[in-house]
Amino acid sequence: MTGNRPRWLLPLFGLVVGGYVFYLMLDRFYYQPLETESRLTTSLEKRISETRLKLKRLNTKLPRRAQLESRSLPADVEMASSTYQTWLINLVSSLGLINPTVDSTSPILEAGISRLQFKLRGKASIKQLTTLLFEFYRSGNLHKIRQLSLTPTGSIDQLDIQLSIEALSLDRSDNELELTALASNRLSFDKLADYMTITKRNVFSAGSASAGIRAARLTAVTSDGQGIAEAWISLGVADKTLFMKAGDTVQIDSVEVVIKEIQDDSIQLEMDGQIGTVQVGKSLGDIELTR
Repeated sequence: MTGNRPRWLLPLFGLVVGGYVFYLMLDRFYYQPLETESRLTTSLEKRISETRLKLKRLNTKLPRRAQLESRSLPADVEMASSTYQTWLINLVSSLGLINPTVDSTSPILEAGISRLQFKLRGKASIKQLTTLLFEFYRSGNLHKIRQLSLTPTGSIDQLDIQLSIEALSLDRSDNELELTALASNRLSFDKLADYMTITKRNVFSAGSASAGIRAARLTAVTSDGQGIAEAWISLGVADKTLFMKAGDTVQIDSVEVVIKEIQDDSIQLEMDGQIGTVQVGKSLGDIELTR
């Protein structure tokens, strides 16, 4: 029996070796190709998903692209710069700005887009500036104000203004020789009058807390010889007193004060764009705001 053992071991050894070889062949020619195919399938599915997402984003942007092209400056950069600069000059001239200048710098060129840079300078009142901004944002041009600088000149109603403006010219602009005639939808209100409360504000003074406003005091409420109610406001300067009726206006420290209504022991006024009440004996700086 002992002498027969090698003959049993040899077939067993051959079986083990054959199984191992079979496993190697199976791994090489089945499992590895299957894994490679699986990775390739996963990669392709990921690329398909990414492509679909890009197409979805592109489809979303197409209407936006068409809208931008309709508002773009002319595609020719020289034409765009000249036409837009003329538009700015005509705008500030029509508003009566003092010594207005409009300069342009070299455009910034990108893929399919030219960014045109302009500097607008001049002297303007708050009312003129408000109108300028209204007309600018009402225009449908593809433009924006990147920086606005205001400097007091010492005059009550005049500011040095400087605007840095950027306008875009797209290579597929719908406008060949002229600027767009489309109106903008960026404004909250359609009428300039809705923004005129801005002109009643003094953007540089302390407003209702300024020295002049604090010194101004409602000393009495009475009526004139015709029975019309009057508000007596002492300015605290050389015993100067104003005798004001409803609807009268006065400038104190560049702040516009409007008497809205005169009551028995108080007045309602509008000051720095806000409405409130001041009691007899109180300073205008003690106004109790109602809005």
